[in-house]
Amino acid sequence: MLYDRPYMRQTNEGSGNQSSAYINLIFFTVGVFVLQQLLNVLFPGQLPYRSNRFLTEWFALSGEHLRNFKLWTPLTYTFLHSTSGLMHILGNMLGLFFLGRMLEPILGRTQFLILYFGGTLLGAVFYLAFHYNDAFPVVGASASVFALLGFFCKLRPEQPITLLLFFVLPVTLKPKWVFWIALGISISGILGGELPNLLGNGPFTSDIAHSAHLGGLIAGVFYFRFFHEGDGLAFLKRFQTTSTRADAEPPAWFKRRSKTAKKLTYSVNRKNRDDLQTEVNRILDKINLTGFGSISEEEKATLDRAKEILRK
Repeated sequence: MLYDRPYMRQTNEGSGNQSSAYINLIFFTVGVFVLQQLLNVLFPGQLPYRSNRFLTEWFALSGEHLRNFKLWTPLTYTFLHSTSGLMHILGNMLGLFFLGRMLEPILGRTQFLILYFGGTLLGAVFYLAFHYNDAFPVVGASASVFALLGFFCKLRPEQPITLLLFFVLPVTLKPKWVFWIALGISISGILGGELPNLLGNGPFTSDIAHSAHLGGLIAGVFYFRFFHEGDGLAFLKRFQTTSTRADAEPPAWFKRRSKTAKKLTYSVNRKNRDDLQTEVNRILDKINLTGFGSISEEEKATLDRAKEILRK
């Protein structure tokens, strides 16, 4: 119900049977990691790491894989992680969990997935721009998580957050500073390692794909600017022709009569009620996190309509 929130409710019935997208992503990614480790144990590869290469050969991202028409790899690489330790997948899944639980109620399931995989794709583009001729593949959800980070830093730049540095030391920073630190590290990593490799001045020896991180970060900013705020294409208005309505006013007999407002009635079946309840829950979560002023006119209309429907 509309009052089914921490600040309005007595009991909470949840938000439907559909699980959160970020939880599904975590379970699927961890499941793939477990499969990677099982393959390493059951079908070990060559020394020194004894890593099974099957999933990497088919689903990791590299220029060589694209040249071999493995066109799905710019998306699938996000589900694979390094099997030489736990830090790679642990860091990414913690980032996905904490950012996902904050952002999915604001964006909704579909838009959250668009943002997440948008970071995956733009991270792939940036990585290939520096490593298209390399055979070494890249894996990991870092670009996707960096997209969530970039979006959050632009959405709530002044809200203090506490991070665990090296998973031990608590550090409180404003998101806007987190954004600039992440941007600086990514650019310095590119200039210090990936760009010299691209120019043929040295091998790429880092195990961190800073270019993919930068692509994900930019994807988050791009999504915030062009889709969430909705004014990213405002410059196109300059090219619109100015209205000449005052110079070419149609005659009075040509004007359309204003239509009288009709009273709308709603007939809602159980499925539509569940869908509406889920949408209302999402909007109220958004209000709880970012305030009433953050919702759109369409979302306000949905709340008004729901008052009548959900009370029946």
